Amino acid sequence: MADRNKGAAPMSDRPVEPERFFDHFDSFVETSQTGSVVDRLNARYLALIHANRALIDGSSVLDLASHDGLFSFAALQNGASRVVGIEAEPGLVAMSRANMERYDIAPSRYEFICGDVFDDIETVEPCDIVLCFGILYHVNNHMLLLTRIAESDPRAMIVDTNISQLESAVIEVRNPLGGSPPRLGGQLEGYPTKAALDAMFSSFGWTHRYVDWTQSGLLDRPQMDDYRTGQRVTAIIDCNRQDLSARQRDRAVRSVIEQQRDRRSQWVVIMRIAAEVGTTPQALCVWVRKAERALRQKAKLTAE
Repeated sequence: MADRNKGAAPMSDRPVEPERFFDHFDSFVETSQTGSVVDRLNARYLALIHANRALIDGSSVLDLASHDGLFSFAALQNGASRVVGIEAEPGLVAMSRANMERYDIAPSRYEFICGDVFDDIETVEPCDIVLCFGILYHVNNHMLLLTRIAESDPRAMIVDTNISQLESAVIEVRNPLGGSPPRLGGQLEGYPTKAALDAMFSSFGWTHRYVDWTQSGLLDRPQMDDYRTGQRVTAIIDCNRQDLSARQRDRAVRSVIEQQRDRRSQWVVIMRIAAEVGTTPQALCVWVRKAERALRQKAKLTAE
């Protein structure tokens, strides 16, 4: 089990109080650009990180859109063995590294990559836990992002996202500033409904549960209206697919590759074999595409 105090800056003799986590580590209150109200940061810390400390303890963590490193740091303080953050903004990456240095976190325990999550998630080391906080509703290619995550084969994922209040399993296209309907020609982002989240998570064979914010005792804090009204949700996702052993998975993948005639017929074959072996088509598709890339890479190296 990882030493959760290793690398933390010396504090006072008083231990860190979970209820006031970011009061103790107030550098993040200064550098956060998503809202620096410390009560909201502390509430999110309690529900997203501290409540999941048993899951995080001893695990490697991938933090998507890691911002100024606040939740990467929080994961380390709750026993994560190592964190890797991907963040698009160079200034926030620099802040992340500065915050880690300020609190004397050993450089071997973290890495922050300045880049795009869609591109760079394929290049980082495999991690046990994926943090997906405040990014899912900013993208439009939700299934592509979840596929990239599935291909990294994490044990679990924690998602915190704004959601649409529309009915049924849909993605509501919105303007980042103007809301819905979006102005024609403007920038777009996609708010999934809760039903859409359910459908997407389950398509990969994952199981999940939602944090019950109404029973958390945290909604009376400032700037928690989005959680209070259900406009924002937090999901804890178990990505361990227990339906197939590694040997069964490899056999299913080989069957698809051997039986498909071309790309157009692949999905029909995937659906049939997924039904035969007892997994979801989307999960099998992820394994097949990953195997095909490995075969192409092997052929390329052989040719060279």
